[in-house]
Amino acid sequence: MKRLCWMLCWILLVPALHGAELPRTVQQTLDSLVENGLSIRAFPGATLAVGNREGVLYEQTYGYHDYDTQSAVTTEDLFDIASCSKVFSTTFALMRLYDQGKISPEQTLGQWLPELAELPVGKLTLQELMTHTSGLRQQVFYNRLIHARAGERLFSNTRSDKYPYRVDQTLYMARDVELDPSFLSRTPRPGYRALGPELFVNPAVDTLILNRIARGYNPQRRGRYSYNDSNFYLLRLVAERAGGQPLETLSAALYRELGCTHTGYRPLEWAPAERIMPTEVDYLLRRGRVQGYVHDELAALSNGVGGNAGVFSNAGDLARFCQMIANGGVYDGKRIISEQAIDRFTASPLKARGIYRGLGFDKRSPKSALGGETRCGHTGFTGCIFWIDRTRGYYLVFLSNSVHPTRTNKKLTSSGLRTKLWQTISAYFEQAH
Repeated sequence: MKRLCWMLCWILLVPALHGAELPRTVQQTLDSLVENGLSIRAFPGATLAVGNREGVLYEQTYGYHDYDTQSAVTTEDLFDIASCSKVFSTTFALMRLYDQGKISPEQTLGQWLPELAELPVGKLTLQELMTHTSGLRQQVFYNRLIHARAGERLFSNTRSDKYPYRVDQTLYMARDVELDPSFLSRTPRPGYRALGPELFVNPAVDTLILNRIARGYNPQRRGRYSYNDSNFYLLRLVAERAGGQPLETLSAALYRELGCTHTGYRPLEWAPAERIMPTEVDYLLRRGRVQGYVHDELAALSNGVGGNAGVFSNAGDLARFCQMIANGGVYDGKRIISEQAIDRFTASPLKARGIYRGLGFDKRSPKSALGGETRCGHTGFTGCIFWIDRTRGYYLVFLSNSVHPTRTNKKLTSSGLRTKLWQTISAYFEQAH
């Protein structure tokens, strides 16, 4: 009798494991979790995809582009995936270059960027950059490009008529600011790059950024884990030198191989604005609603193409990438990345020191709900996550615009929604196996 019950359970589960769909009860649980996030205004809109090695088993959209509730989210809509770009673009490109024998994690930054070779930062290895153990510091650049008028402070801990814009939990931005004319302009200028519809930056900012990152480095911090966008700013430069092309070109070629038709940098160049989810109403640099331009300031200053951020995508395209990783580098019968490269980049080379990061990929402690030897992915500041279990071959993609209209909204994080979604599908797939 016990054997018969087991066989019946297995028969019921098999269709979902081989491309049909998730059981309705699992779908309802996922929907309920996301709809609760909508109800507490953790985000105005979201999209979800769950799949396995065979393909997407469940895809759903929720809510609207913003709280005006005029435009419902569709599967075609594009989300700013923020730091998920670190894997879906920069790391993806580095894995391909690794397969081609053009880069090695043991190489130093100075080998690829000779202008940094004589500086302490030039001795850092690519692995240290990819695991965020370089010791580099997080840098802020907008405070070099703008300042408050009349010599006043740019920020205040108290809200007032002079400081009306809340940009952090207890930090307010000055109402009246001036642009540094050597870097920023409100009108287009020859060679300047768009940060938004009415703000343009001198490409000379690239030198400012690189110098600040390089000269702010203190070797005494080397070896400690410190998540930092500066690492991936430098890794973008490495990928471009090794690949001989801009990162956006390198990644676009990979997206074509995967059949991704809704993914890329600077989406206003290839998609209608009404299909792009808005992010923050920005009071730091752009002083307006950000839609179609990358939310992250460092990527925005880098012509919208950051090693750390800048990719716009949808759940369906990210699911293709996850399925490829779950299949050991193969998608739709075609080898995209070698299994050896995936093993190398998704491993935790520093786990003996209690650091579980992969090379580019985020990984968590075994004690975490997201933890596990072969579980990996990344999260994004705008409200995103993709996560993969390589052993069982299943994955989750969840995209939202939780920073709309403000980054001070922390309800998505405090609700633990992304982890709960993973726990829900994880419980199902683990039981099914």
